[in-house]
Amino acid sequence: MQPAILFFTTALVAFFCPSSALGNSTLQKNAVIVTATRLLDDSARLPAAVTVLTAEDISRRPARSLPEILALEAGVSLRSLYGNHAARSTLDIRGFGATSTQNTLILLDGRRLNDLDLSAVDFASLPRQNIERIEIIRGDGGVLYGDGAVGGTINIITKQAGRAGTSGNVTLTGESHQTRRFDAAITHGQGEFAVNASASRIDSDGYRRNNALEQTNLQADWRIPQDQAEWFFQFNADDQGLRLPGERRVDPGAGIDELSHDRRGTSRPRDYSDQAGFSVVAGQHRFLDADKEVIVDAGFRRKNQKAFFDDYAFGGMFANYVDTTLATASFTPRLKSRNNLFGLAGEATFGVDYYHSQYDSNRSLDLSTAGTPIHRLDVSQSSIAIYGQNTSDIREHAALTTGIRWQRVTMEAHDIFDSSAPGGAFGSGAPDRHSAHNEHMLNLGIRHRVNKSWSVYAKAARSVRFATVDEFFQTDPNNFLQTFSPLEPQTGESFDLGAEFAYGETRFGANIFHMNLRNEIHFNPTTFANENLDPTRRRGLTLSAIRKLSEDTRVSANYGYTRAAFREGAFAGNEVPLVPKHTGSLSMIWQVSHGLVFSAAARYTGNKRFDNDQTNTFSRIPSYSSMDIKLMGEQRPWKWQAGINNLLNKEAFDYGIRSTSSPNTYNAYPLPERNLSVSLGRDF
Repeated sequence: MQPAILFFTTALVAFFCPSSALGNSTLQKNAVIVTATRLLDDSARLPAAVTVLTAEDISRRPARSLPEILALEAGVSLRSLYGNHAARSTLDIRGFGATSTQNTLILLDGRRLNDLDLSAVDFASLPRQNIERIEIIRGDGGVLYGDGAVGGTINIITKQAGRAGTSGNVTLTGESHQTRRFDAAITHGQGEFAVNASASRIDSDGYRRNNALEQTNLQADWRIPQDQAEWFFQFNADDQGLRLPGERRVDPGAGIDELSHDRRGTSRPRDYSDQAGFSVVAGQHRFLDADKEVIVDAGFRRKNQKAFFDDYAFGGMFANYVDTTLATASFTPRLKSRNNLFGLAGEATFGVDYYHSQYDSNRSLDLSTAGTPIHRLDVSQSSIAIYGQNTSDIREHAALTTGIRWQRVTMEAHDIFDSSAPGGAFGSGAPDRHSAHNEHMLNLGIRHRVNKSWSVYAKAARSVRFATVDEFFQTDPNNFLQTFSPLEPQTGESFDLGAEFAYGETRFGANIFHMNLRNEIHFNPTTFANENLDPTRRRGLTLSAIRKLSEDTRVSANYGYTRAAFREGAFAGNEVPLVPKHTGSLSMIWQVSHGLVFSAAARYTGNKRFDNDQTNTFSRIPSYSSMDIKLMGEQRPWKWQAGINNLLNKEAFDYGIRSTSSPNTYNAYPLPERNLSVSLGRDF
C-alpha cells in the first residue's frame, strides 16, 4: 500500500474510532467572515472550499510558525528552505511548485502582500498573537482579489481595537538553536477612541551555520467611530536580518554528500539578506443605509532589501550585491449591498482596485562597489481594475454566484548599464521596455443545500497572472544579452465540484478540481530563462473531516491529492517539479483539565520532482512525515506552554534542485531535526 494511502486510511480509522484520537482542524460551517475580506458574511453560501482558522485554533496548534500551521489544512503544502521561523517559507495551493508564491495570493486584512518582484511573502513579519482569524479560500479568487489568486487565497485578519478599558499580554519564549523570542500586545479603549498594538522580537542562531535571524515587528490599529461610520488607521513595520547558509551538495561521482555528512554546515558563510519596511492604511467604513455599506481606503507600503551572494570559486569576480527599494501605493474603494435580485436574499460587492508600484534596484559586484552599480533598474507598474460579484438565492436552498473583473496592467522598465563599473566589463544593458496588458477574470458558481446536513456546489472560473519584474529582467537565451522579456500573461480556466456534510459534532468536506493553464510563467532549465510554458494542467481533490469525540477532545484529518502536469510541448505528460501528489495531516486537541490543553499534529508530504527536472529523468525528493506536540497551561494571569517539534527526529528537506550539467548531482536544503520550545506569558 502506498504511504499516502496508508496515511489517510489511518486517519479515517482514528477519526471514526473514539479510542484512537489524533487531530484538530477547522472545517467550519456557516463561518462569519469579517467585512474587510470582501467575501459574503456567510461562507456557507459560497461555491468554494473555505476554511476559517480562529485565534484559538492558531494558538492551540503545536506548529511553531504560521506556514506550518496552515500546511495542516487540506491541499496546502509548505516549502521551507531553512525552517527558521518561516523566513523564506512559501505556501502552495493546487500545485504550482517553484512559482507558488506568484499563484497563491496572501492578503493582510484584505490587502495584497505579494509584491512586484519574486520575493516570497515574509510570514516572519506577522506576529501570531495579533491575528484574529485566517481565511483559506481554495481555487480561483481573481474576481474579488485580482491577478495571482490562481490556486487559492489566504487572508490574514488582524485583531481590532477593544472598546473599553485597557488589557494586554507579554510572552517570553526560549527555543532550540539559541532562539529567544519576545511578544507583547496591548489594547485600549476610551470613549470614542480605541487602539490595538503589538510588538515582537526574534533572535535565533538557526538550525544551520550562517543562518542567524534577527526579526523585529510592530503593528498598530486605531479606530474612531462616528454616527453610521468608523475611521480606521493601520500601521505595520518590520526589520529583518537573515544569514543565508545556502545548499548542501550531493555529487556521488565526486564522493560528495554534504546532506548526510554535514547537514548543518554551510559552503556560503558570507551570504545574507536584510529587509526593512513599513506600511500604512487609512480609510472609512460607512453604512449608507440598512442595506448598503461602503469602504474607502488607501495604503502605502515600502520595503528595502539588501542581499549579497558571493561566488566562492573565482575570488569574488562573479559575486552579486543587490540593493532594492519597492514602494506601492494603493486605493481600493468598494461597495457592499444587499438585494432581492430573484425575489430572495442576495448580496453584491462592487469595487475599484488601483495599485502603483515603483521598483528601484541597484545590482553591483559587492558592498564595497555599491556606489558604482553595474545595473540600475527603474521599473514602474500601474494596475487598475473594476470588479463586481453578486451572490443571490435563486430558490430557497440554492445560491448563485456570478462575478467579473477587468484589469489593465502597464509597465515601464529601464536599465541603466555601466560597463566601466567593477564586474561590468562583460555585461550588457537591457533595452527599455513598455508593456500594457488587458485581461478579464470571471466566476460562475452555485451552492445547493440538499438537506439540513448536506450541501453541494459547483464553480467555473477564469484566472490571470502577470509576470513579475524579476521574471521580465533576464538574459536572452538566444544572444546572452540582458533584456526585459516579452512574457505574456498567464491565463487559466478552472472547475470545482464539492460537497459538505455537517451533523451534530461531525463535519466533512470534499472538493474535486480541474485547471487548465496557458502561457504559464516558469523558469526553463534548458534555456536558463523565464518563459511562457506550453499548456499545463492541475487536477486533484481535497478531503477534510473534523469530529468532536467528547466534550474534551476534538480530532481532524485532512488529505490532498494534486496532479500537476504538462499538457503539450517537449515535456507533455511530465509532472511539474516540486509538487507532491499526496499531502495529509492528523491533529488532536485534548482539554486535559481546566486550564490545561494538550495538542498534537502529524503532517505527511509525499515525494516530488526536484526543481529543474521538467524531463522527469532524475530521482525524487523523498517523502517525509513530522509530528509536533504542545502542552499549554493557564492560571490567570499567568500562562505557559512547552512544545516539541519534529518529535520523531526525522531528517528531511522540502526543496532540492538537480544539476543540469552533472548527472546524479543535486543541491538540497535540510530542515531542522527535533527542537524544543518553552514560553511563559502574563495577561494584564
